[in-house]
Amino acid sequence: MKLKLLNKISLPKDTMRLNSLFLILALIFRMSDSFAAKPDFYQFKVNGTHWAYSKRTSFLDGKVSADLLNQLDSIYKKNPSTYEFLFDSKNQTLKVFIHCSFDFYAVVDGKLIKEYKFQNRGYTCGSFLFKKNNSFHILGGRGLWNYHADLMNFDSLNGSWEFIQALNQPLDYFPLGTYQTSKGIMALFGEYNNPRVPKLGEELNGFFLDWKKKSWQPIQIDLKEFNLGEIVHDNESRVFETQDYALSVTTTQLPRIGWYIWILFEKETGKLFFYEGNKNSEIFDSPYHEVIGNKLRYFDFVPNSITEGKEVLIDLDAIRSQSREIGQVVLLDTPEKSSNFSLFSWLPWIGFPLVFIFALWMGIQLQKRKNTATDLPEEGEGASEGEMELEDESQEILQKLLAHDGEKISTEEFDELLGIQQITNFDSKRIKRSRLIKAINKHYEEKKGFPLITRIKNPEDKRFVFYKISFENRN
Repeated sequence: MKLKLLNKISLPKDTMRLNSLFLILALIFRMSDSFAAKPDFYQFKVNGTHWAYSKRTSFLDGKVSADLLNQLDSIYKKNPSTYEFLFDSKNQTLKVFIHCSFDFYAVVDGKLIKEYKFQNRGYTCGSFLFKKNNSFHILGGRGLWNYHADLMNFDSLNGSWEFIQALNQPLDYFPLGTYQTSKGIMALFGEYNNPRVPKLGEELNGFFLDWKKKSWQPIQIDLKEFNLGEIVHDNESRVFETQDYALSVTTTQLPRIGWYIWILFEKETGKLFFYEGNKNSEIFDSPYHEVIGNKLRYFDFVPNSITEGKEVLIDLDAIRSQSREIGQVVLLDTPEKSSNFSLFSWLPWIGFPLVFIFALWMGIQLQKRKNTATDLPEEGEGASEGEMELEDESQEILQKLLAHDGEKISTEEFDELLGIQQITNFDSKRIKRSRLIKAINKHYEEKKGFPLITRIKNPEDKRFVFYKISFENRN
């Protein structure tokens, strides 16, 4: 009897031990899942003050407060731009970069601490901000006159951005979008632009910046079903980066593909996936884009609409599971440059003839100048043919300017009145504008005693000017 009783009592104890073991294992698995699920990628971009319409008090899981955004809006009220926040989950640091400037802040206890020590602006509109090897970098941007793909590193000791040289860098190039992999930076599509050359063109594929080699190489978007590069350039398109993917969103007028194209770039493998589910392009107009891991949130809001708007969540892991693979990003070899050896080997054969031809040409030009000098009229004998043509042109423009007496007009409007808006080269247009203003003012001062056209700098942005037309002296 005692033996049987002991057996009956020991069974519940064994059961309790097993239950405790299962409970401990379940807790361990749950904790490991929670640690594994913790995202490494936190990014928040906000443009304009319409973020307040979402009525959210914080973003990035409470790391970016509404008070912090209000403070930035107050600082950059005169020069509004995009604020880009990056949160490092390992070091628990939050940084914010102000586009179209070099301003760079650390956020500590909800307060802004400016780390960039200087006062420069421009050059960095649309730059790609990323962190590599515990250091922050920016790549590319739009400057005052041209596009560029320069790589810069933030020097925390000196509080400045320092240029990093990279081999085979594409010139005057600005990508549509970029994303970071473990090996480097992928720059997709984009344009070439430099009005001073002038140079304007489309990039239908893109480039890869190898972080280890510090060298650029071209890529190919290998996609058989349609030419994504041409569609991207013919329609509105954006690229959004998350932890493991880059989402390309493009509008299109091709019914066979869909009114909107969502292409998913798998960052580490370079595979392309086509999503055919329900999608839209309201993400373009959102005042903010918040990314935590592979989840992208934006605010569907249209200014002056009767609706209050709504926040939309896109889970790119779910999008990936519902997409089909259609292509691959392929790295191409960097075009080989011709060696200097062949040039130097031919230099003795081509150098001396070129020097002789150049000397002969210079002699002819000097003789022409000497002959021209002897044929010039004496001072006061009469205006040159070019000056007479310019004066006739000025008389025609005076009639157009008369309709704008007393007005202050922009450079674009003034160029239309001068009839030079069709000139595409910036420097040629500026020179032509200056010559016409000089001729018109000279003609008017001789008759009225004061200039007709006055340049006035824009008080909000002194890089731009207005032109005031005054047929009467109002001083």
